[in-house]
Amino acid sequence: MADVRRIKVITLDDRTLEFQLHSKLLTKDLLDLVASHYMLKEKGYFGLSFRDNNSNLIWFDPERKVTDYSIPKKPETVTLYFGVRCYIESITHLQDSGTIELFYLQAKVSIYKGDIEVDSETAFELAAYILQEAHGDFTTDIKAQTQLKKLPVLPTKALQEHPSLSYCEKRVLFYYRRLEGLSRGQAIVW
Repeated sequence: MADVRRIKVITLDDRTLEFQLHSKLLTKDLLDLVASHYMLKEKGYFGLSFRDNNSNLIWFDPERKVTDYSIPKKPETVTLYFGVRCYIESITHLQDSGTIELFYLQAKVSIYKGDIEVDSETAFELAAYILQEAHGDFTTDIKAQTQLKKLPVLPTKALQEHPSLSYCEKRVLFYYRRLEGLSRGQAIVW
């Protein structure tokens, strides 16, 4: 009987997709399954990765079997990550809105985690765009602050560089007020 393990793929929108990992499964076939979840047309920009025992991110070669890699044997369920593997100079080169949204999600996560470093003011402005994308136009300070607290958008570095969380929130709200009338799609691509 073939070696079969459970596999879960964490997507850019924090969903978990579960599959059976058969010993002969090619990475490109698994990637096709994940891409079909998004009805993704421009698959070439994306890939699957895992974290090794030293927490290094290891990208899979689409032409190799998933089991060719030294994936940690414990726990029983293998965790993989779906993400942008190949970046482009400008999102204007992308043709599908779904691909653009996935690039946006990758950038949002990468900035929050500190994988992409930006200065504090840029982080505050980007957080305002995320609020606009997620909640639409600014209404009140209290509502916007509540929404901001629920979204993981401000990188730790930006929070550490300033005297208080309140100061950081005020900077985000300053930018958020200026985005009135911007559609969700515009907030994603700006």
